[in-house]
Amino acid sequence: MIKKLLYVLLGIVALILIVALFLPASYTVERSVEIAKPPEVVYPLVADYNKWLVWSAWPKMEPEAKQTVTGAPGTVGSSWSWEGKEIGVGSLTLADAEENRSIHSKVVFKSPMNSEADDYVTLAPKPSGTSVTWRNTGNLPYPLGRFFGLGLEGMLGPQMEEGLAGLKSLAESIEEPASPAVEEAPTETQPSTS
Repeated sequence: MIKKLLYVLLGIVALILIVALFLPASYTVERSVEIAKPPEVVYPLVADYNKWLVWSAWPKMEPEAKQTVTGAPGTVGSSWSWEGKEIGVGSLTLADAEENRSIHSKVVFKSPMNSEADDYVTLAPKPSGTSVTWRNTGNLPYPLGRFFGLGLEGMLGPQMEEGLAGLKSLAESIEEPASPAVEEAPTETQPSTS
């Protein structure tokens, strides 16, 4: 009886290992939104992690979690770290930034599992404002990480959509300074020669 149980367990383990070989070794989840503001208005909201605490879905999942932002906003090396029972322990660190165009962040999770990923937010000017694309990508360790990857689209996708909706709402609530009125030069009237 014990021998049969052992064979069953070995068969299950072997099946998991074999199936994992055919699963993707990496993942990418991407979402976009159109914002009726120019990149100059949107960029400061994505380059400053203090602003992520306002528009991102992550802090709202566990409002009582500890949130810490360090470093000058928009500078490489600035970071946002979190620690909570539901959202776990992790950090987002700015790895690269191109003003009014894009940011690249390194994501590190320490709990509930160790993992790393890359986070990109790109801004593209449009006649109506800015197209914002948020992309999260990373490797999936063999074997269990590859099974975990099967649920990432369904887990991260809605969080990114909620965050982009929050970013859109925040950006579009910002009043831009009015353009200075251009005074027209008075037109000279020519005296009539009659």
